[in-house]
Amino acid sequence: MKDLSQSAPAGLLVADLKPWETFDWPPEQQRWIYRSWGQYFARMRKNSFAQTYFDKCITENEGVDHNALYLRSKFKRSVGLTQGALEDSLRATEVRQVWDANVSMELADALYDLNRLEENKTLLHDNVRRHAGTALKGFENRLLLVDENLKDCTGFSLANFFMEHSSQLPGFYDNQKNELRKADTRPLWKILKERKECDVQSRIDLKEEMLSPLETERRRRKTKIFYQNYLGRNWTDFIFLKTLRRHPNCLLDNNFGSSPDRTKYLEYSFRRLKTFTRMLQARRPMYNEYFQRNFRVEARMRDANLFRIQYQTRRNMLSILRTIKLLRRRNDIKRLRKFVEDVMGNYVVIKTNRLMPWKAEFMNEVYNNLALSLCEGYRLPATRVTPYDKGAMCQLLNIQVAKPLEHTEFIFGDRSTYSYAGLDKQSTDRLADQNHVEYLEKRLLFARLPIERSYLLHELADLHMQKNHFVQSLSYAQKSIEEARVCNSRIWEFLSTMLMAKSHAVLHKYERQTEVLNSAYNLATQLKSPQLCTFIELCRMLNKDYITLRKMSQLVTTKRLRTKISNRSSFFSSPTYSPNYLDIKKEEDGSLPA
Repeated sequence: MKDLSQSAPAGLLVADLKPWETFDWPPEQQRWIYRSWGQYFARMRKNSFAQTYFDKCITENEGVDHNALYLRSKFKRSVGLTQGALEDSLRATEVRQVWDANVSMELADALYDLNRLEENKTLLHDNVRRHAGTALKGFENRLLLVDENLKDCTGFSLANFFMEHSSQLPGFYDNQKNELRKADTRPLWKILKERKECDVQSRIDLKEEMLSPLETERRRRKTKIFYQNYLGRNWTDFIFLKTLRRHPNCLLDNNFGSSPDRTKYLEYSFRRLKTFTRMLQARRPMYNEYFQRNFRVEARMRDANLFRIQYQTRRNMLSILRTIKLLRRRNDIKRLRKFVEDVMGNYVVIKTNRLMPWKAEFMNEVYNNLALSLCEGYRLPATRVTPYDKGAMCQLLNIQVAKPLEHTEFIFGDRSTYSYAGLDKQSTDRLADQNHVEYLEKRLLFARLPIERSYLLHELADLHMQKNHFVQSLSYAQKSIEEARVCNSRIWEFLSTMLMAKSHAVLHKYERQTEVLNSAYNLATQLKSPQLCTFIELCRMLNKDYITLRKMSQLVTTKRLRTKISNRSSFFSSPTYSPNYLDIKKEEDGSLPA
């Protein structure tokens, strides 16, 4: 051994080395020692130490040994670093001086782990021709394995798969080309300058992909089937890990600053499992299993599953209708509206016409029951209403009078008074309302039945009216009336008309209120409901009294104004305040020169 501290040049810091690392041996001997230590730690599963000594063996000594590269490639492949193992294997084939079957076999194994089966098969055939004896046996065994994998991927079922999906292949290939194309990392203004285009915005707006509820459910189902096929019963753990990456109770963004590390670890674990399943799918695709099954048995099982889902769906439909009628009898409008919104937005919307053949009839039944329940809220008041009370119309229509916005006071410890900037934070009432409006607008994009669109527009108008946004409320109510006329639904047209009446009542627009109430009275007559006709007639009488009182007050105000103007004009036209009289009076007093 040699003490390096005695031979270090002046002005240089001595490296912090272990006692067993301070030796003065030839580079070849040091390389052999580091390689031996790396193999030892790799067998002991001490991966960090093994990586360190393999790197020292290759980088800190002059000349590169292909055996060290081969061992490091084998170690990286054992810990899942397959891409690094492939790079070491390629480098070992370049620096080797004599042909080594182990290096070629390691390169073939790295290609196989990366699912590059065609290149792996080519390399194995080349090595089969080069070797003989015991070295040949390993390549032949690997060649049988890759042949079976290629048969699974490109067997007889591949032609059937291409025939069934021939219409989707051009778009798939275009997408693959776009992904393989090298991305231009320059700023957008430089790219547009070369194209001689105007640089309006240097940052590209990412458009959100809008998926229909049916498409979202179809993708969720395909994902579930995919992981069930390759992970077995462990697919539930994988889905749990997928949802855990964004779960606030797991990440704890506001606690101790450990959220980034936890997020990074969860993301790495998720990506590793996803890569593993894709490797399994590359070895044995799902379409091959599908075409290898017995079509008669498969069709029988599929029909049985379809009938089971149809029967269960029908039972659920009857149960939903019973619940709606029960809530209607109890006159629980709030729970009824919430139940209908949940059922129609989360359950019925993801059912196809094949699973729910009476989907349109069922939706009409649900929405009509809800509309009848909402109409029952328009009843004659228990107390007397008088036109001298400006809030009588709002009280009659069961709506609060609009008040000016008050200053919001934040109370320490009361989370309901806090306001947060982002939607990822804990939502307040205001953010909850905004999320609800966005949810209804997204449902409106994919709604097809006019009665469903009329219902959604009615709900949006009601939400805006509750937030004192009367212009938006009137706009949505008018659109709801148009959709109700398309499906000839008088009851939803009546409800949307009453929403317009509520907005006009808060804004005190009595002339427009007259037109709206006349239209509502005609609709109530067509609905043949004496209760609604009586209620609307009372509203019309009250609105007429409002107009009469306002005209009387205007007449009184006008009369007073005219009296003041006439008195003022007679006062200034009197001789007492004439200009000539003033001049004569000043001359007599001596205030003006003669």
